[in-house]
Amino acid sequence: MSQDDADGIDAEDDATGATHTSHPADEQADALAALGNEHRLAILLALGDRESATRTNGLTLTFSELYDAVPVESTSQFSYHLSQLVGPFVAETDEGYHLTYAGDKIVRAVRSGLYETTPSFDPVPIPGACVGCGESNLEARLRDERFVVRCRACDRALLSDSFPRSQATDRSPAEVVESFGYRIWSTYLLIRGDVCPECFGRVDRRVDAHEGHETPGDAGQYTFAAICRTCDFTIHLPIEVPAVFHPRATGFLWDHDVPLPETPLWELFELFASEAWTTDVRSTDPLDARFEVDLDSDMLALAMDDSFAVTPVDRSDPS
Repeated sequence: MSQDDADGIDAEDDATGATHTSHPADEQADALAALGNEHRLAILLALGDRESATRTNGLTLTFSELYDAVPVESTSQFSYHLSQLVGPFVAETDEGYHLTYAGDKIVRAVRSGLYETTPSFDPVPIPGACVGCGESNLEARLRDERFVVRCRACDRALLSDSFPRSQATDRSPAEVVESFGYRIWSTYLLIRGDVCPECFGRVDRRVDAHEGHETPGDAGQYTFAAICRTCDFTIHLPIEVPAVFHPRATGFLWDHDVPLPETPLWELFELFASEAWTTDVRSTDPLDARFEVDLDSDMLALAMDDSFAVTPVDRSDPS
């Protein structure tokens, strides 16, 4: 993620700035090559369609049932194409054939339009404040398959992430914005459980410092980063997010009309910009971060350690 985007979320760029080149193993290359035929894709979709029609996950079809569902000229031709799918995309059992996890993902990707262009919409104003300049002048836009929250006053990008066609389908711009707010929180909850939101592998977590960010309440100077060990999915969130989801903080915010997860991240930025929420990172190695929230003369203080465990603290405690 670029430094300009350090206040928010990004799932594309490596946090270190390094470039990663993936070289597929022979098995992976062969599996992807197996999909390069319309008959094979038709076989996968036929299995998926029958699952949907019967509302049965992992439904098994016999050779004859599957052959009848696919427009292939001969059984020998069908048998050849099916054999190319068995293993990575189709499981063969004594009872017949069913989709593997990878096969199911291909079917769902096709149905959801993953390989089709995502529609765009012009910038729309949204509530919230910029953690850079403090102005309440934010906009959201969907363009070139990226969802971006930007400050109109200082042109700072606060949040940015890739956006699939399926999330935009049958949603107005306002509904797209709302759905992205929930998506951020669901992504964090998976990461908190050491689960990658893309491949479900394990994730490494760390805090990254971003020098030169003079912002209200020190917001945006540090980000909570998570990197998947398996697929290299990388995301940056404000360092305050783990503290926001501590039960004491969630209840405190609820009592002050800031419900979670209904309130999206960019609306929480108002707390940071107004310094109702302040952050003090005393050390990054080991991590020692303190947070203070002051709403309607009610106070809450929290601490976060190197394991990202968050605990309430006594504000009078100097340690």
